[in-house]
Parts: sequence; C-alpha cells; structure tokens
Amino acid sequence: MEKKEMNLQDLEQVSGGNAGAIDRRRVANLQNGYLAMRTAPCYDPANEMKGCELYNGDYVQLKGSVITGTDNRAYVRVLAEKNGQTGFVNAAFLAV
Repeated sequence: MEKKEMNLQDLEQVSGGNAGAIDRRRVANLQNGYLAMRTAPCYDPANEMKGCELYNGDYVQLKGSVITGTDNRAYVRVLAEKNGQTGFVNAAFLAV
C-alpha cells in the first residue's frame, strides 16, 4: 500500500473543523484613548495589563466566546497580534 502525506484540507476533514481558521477582529469605535487588555473580565483599574494598550486599527484573535463580566459588560478573551499578549477586552470595541 502506498503512503500518501495528508494536506491541510485532508487534516481539516478528518478533524471535523477548519484547522486554518482564525477569528480575527479589529479594534474600532474608540472615541479617544485606548482599549485596555485586562487580566479578568471586569472593569477595574487594578486588572489593566500595562503595556498592552490597543488602539483603533489594531488586530486581535478571539480566544473564546463573549461572556458577561461582573460589571455587566460584554468581554472576550483575545490574543493581541502586536505584542502576543492574551487578556480580556470589552467586546463592544471589536469589529469584523
């Protein structure tokens, strides 16, 4: 029997998903300032990740689904493409 190496499409079919798909979003609609990345899904100055400020036009990859924080705002865990950091951001400021 001849061995055949699997390509990306074959692997996707076997795994039942789209192995190459990344849910990528752009930071948008900030009137001024920056979108803070946080260590927890809640607005609190103590959980803001210093040096991880995101601005309009920056891209992030979603790493989870939208959840409601303890402050009743919608948050999502993301990976910031510009610095490789992972944290929570307010989902209202992300656009497709």
